[in-house]
Amino acid sequence: MLSGRWKRINKKTDGMSYLLAIDIGNTNITAGLFRNKRLMKKLKTPSTEFSIYSSGLSKICNETRHGIGRIVISSVVPVTLERVKRLLKDITGARQLIVGENVSAPIRNMYRMKSEVGQDRLIDAFAAKSLYGSPSVIIDFGTAITFDAVSGGGDYLGGLILPGIEMGLASLYKKTALLPKVELKRARHIIGRDTVDSMRGGILFGYGAMCDGLISKYRLLLGKGLKVIATGGNAKLIKSYAKSIQIVDEDLTLKGLRLISESRLAG
Repeated sequence: MLSGRWKRINKKTDGMSYLLAIDIGNTNITAGLFRNKRLMKKLKTPSTEFSIYSSGLSKICNETRHGIGRIVISSVVPVTLERVKRLLKDITGARQLIVGENVSAPIRNMYRMKSEVGQDRLIDAFAAKSLYGSPSVIIDFGTAITFDAVSGGGDYLGGLILPGIEMGLASLYKKTALLPKVELKRARHIIGRDTVDSMRGGILFGYGAMCDGLISKYRLLLGKGLKVIATGGNAKLIKSYAKSIQIVDEDLTLKGLRLISESRLAG
């Protein structure tokens, strides 16, 4: 995982203004610098290391010759959002679009209590629909795991929320007397031959089977043409254990933010 450092996607970042997309999550703050549709650079920093994040963000804003033309932000952490807004106001005069405040994800929300849906879930649903088509299910393997369903007509239907992979693994250690603390790595076999392998296998094969089982149910509801897109920090890892996952796009939220910034709803 990249921590506190900009990952250079493309060396050329001069010649025009850029879009800065920022996703503030419970575990990480991720920022992406776009020129047109291309993701040029990406920064991913643990939320607890805000000073490192602010240093990296200031550096990239200063490096861009013609500056940041627009900023779009999604957040599920209100306190961190306010800190980021103040920081950006100090280092760039670009307009800040805050999803859920002065801009919306342009997707029809069918949730019973619309305000209860995290903006990140709506952004991912809109991005999946726009980039990969619908009907679709987006599985976000973050601190929590979310399943989000988009109808064939492009509406956000709702979904599921489950404990995240690392949360599940940590709970085995914290809630038992004898099980050890285990680092999340690939599981060798569905039959574990020691405690560590059994814990890793239980989590990865178990979550993979859970994904496949739930997707089979979604496919019955939404149709055989269902697109299944995985995103989040553990998406690549779990794909080996979940045959139902068709696409892994770790930058889905950043791409969704870019699409929202370009929409007419962004003004």
